[in-house]
Amino acid sequence: MFDIPQSVLILIPSIIFSFAIFAFSFAIFAWLLKDRNSSTRADIADASGFKYTKESADVLQGYSHFETFTGIECGYDVLVSDSNGCWRCVADYMIPASEDNRRQTVCMIRSELLELPYFSIQPATWFSRQTIKLVGKRAAVSFFEYPDDADFNNAYHLQAADVVAVQAVLTNEVRAYLKSQRGRRFYCEADGQTLLFHTRTLVRPQKALDMLDESLEILRVFTLGR
Repeated sequence: MFDIPQSVLILIPSIIFSFAIFAFSFAIFAWLLKDRNSSTRADIADASGFKYTKESADVLQGYSHFETFTGIECGYDVLVSDSNGCWRCVADYMIPASEDNRRQTVCMIRSELLELPYFSIQPATWFSRQTIKLVGKRAAVSFFEYPDDADFNNAYHLQAADVVAVQAVLTNEVRAYLKSQRGRRFYCEADGQTLLFHTRTLVRPQKALDMLDESLEILRVFTLGR
């Protein structure tokens, strides 16, 4: 049987204590950072004329049928703008089934100008293609490729219940915009008058306004010619 040297045994309590101190310090740092981020986003809202809510149990609940929000409980550090028939929202939320309570930032647009069939777009990877080959046919919403646009098909997986309706919505201009976002691992989901996008990352408070500005560009792209 292997004997642990006495010198190592003496060090074990010190190592355990040091690890505990490190873990505690990291938890305190994360808590302070989170609180500072909330304060920063609240200040940004005040300066920009947006409504800020630290926690909202219902701001995202109306969209719980979106794949993005499976298992959603609450939105955090919520910024909302509602003017000229266009409601825009940036919020953080806990990613479902994440063991480390990881969050991501999402942006939603709701506009009277939008008339969208349900669809979901996610970035394509080698691994996701293999997964879809195995389970794609059993998915609740069918996967399909866009005809005559190999670049789009290589960049994204597209799911839709009404293929014809979605093909009419994803015009050349829309697909060109989505392909320009490929490097960001851009996710997009839509239904009716609501469109959502995110990059599956947590956005710094200072970048929240950038997402709101981008939402207007996305609205413009999806409503060209209307």
